[in-house]
Amino acid sequence: MTEQKMQNIKIALIGDCGVGKTSISVRYTRNEFKNEYVSTSGASYSIKKVEKFGETLQLDIWDTAGQERYRSLGRNFYKDAFIVILVYDITRQETFENLKSVWYKELEENGEEKPILAIVGNKSDQYELDNTVNEDEARTYTDKIGGIFKLVSAKNGSGIDDLFNQLLEAYFEKNFPEKVIKNLQRRKSSKLKRNDDDSNYSGTEQQKKKCC
Repeated sequence: MTEQKMQNIKIALIGDCGVGKTSISVRYTRNEFKNEYVSTSGASYSIKKVEKFGETLQLDIWDTAGQERYRSLGRNFYKDAFIVILVYDITRQETFENLKSVWYKELEENGEEKPILAIVGNKSDQYELDNTVNEDEARTYTDKIGGIFKLVSAKNGSGIDDLFNQLLEAYFEKNFPEKVIKNLQRRKSSKLKRNDDDSNYSGTEQQKKKCC
């Protein structure tokens, strides 16, 4: 029996520091939660293997740092992600404003072309006490950018599995596996071309040294 090849899917979580990106990743991959995490420097990496749609999938989940000083470094981790989760804290309006004015713009400029998007409001366990960010406004914005909207709680796990299931369904509905293959082939071709150009350049330089 032929062993089934595993498909890797890169997922990135972006957003302000403290909105719960690490908590969401850890809740989904290990079903754990801590009240406090050390702030992510650059990015942290988690893996989860799942069986869906008749395939074995390895989800490579990158949780990027929210601090401004790490922002340029974080771009390296979400620039080729085909699923991107933009996270805000429902109790802090500024995190939603930054999601729109900073993080989505960063993604447009540096991310993969037309990834699967989700706008995620974390800390839904506090919804009855403090839902500062207007849910209708968040849903309207999500519709505007063509994403999936979800309220979740990394603390109690509410909505986490459903979020990732919806994202994977959207990924396969849009034939992203074919797009991934094409992009990898394009990048490989581009890399080979650069290597050929470098080789030609080196040869020319060697010829110049010999003749001068």
